[in-house]
Amino acid sequence: MFADPAVVTINSVAKNLVRINQDKYSSEYLLRTSTEEFRLNIRNTSYTDKKRSVVIDRHNVELIHTVFPVSPATKSTVRKTYTIIENERGDTLVDPRYIAVGLFSYLTAGNIDKLMNFES
Repeated sequence: MFADPAVVTINSVAKNLVRINQDKYSSEYLLRTSTEEFRLNIRNTSYTDKKRSVVIDRHNVELIHTVFPVSPATKSTVRKTYTIIENERGDTLVDPRYIAVGLFSYLTAGNIDKLMNFES
């Protein structure tokens, strides 16, 4: 089980998101202030790849940042980032982790800037 609160550091500031819901294999965390909201969703599901007849475990982490409007604005600004890790049931947990950590290491601030500037 993940810690409660979940601590997410944004721009060098730790945000403490409190668990507000937990179902079988998912949790939702929230931090709401008068100006913004951070919502963290953690989900675990499984499905069968029919072509290969294998069960795939799917793990999703999503962080949503909503900035509430300040008059005269009327619309919130919503920022979302998420990742999905899939592994075949029966595979090791270590090898898929190596792949995930490799990708996350590649996503440096500079590479994220390039991505958001439509470089490929």
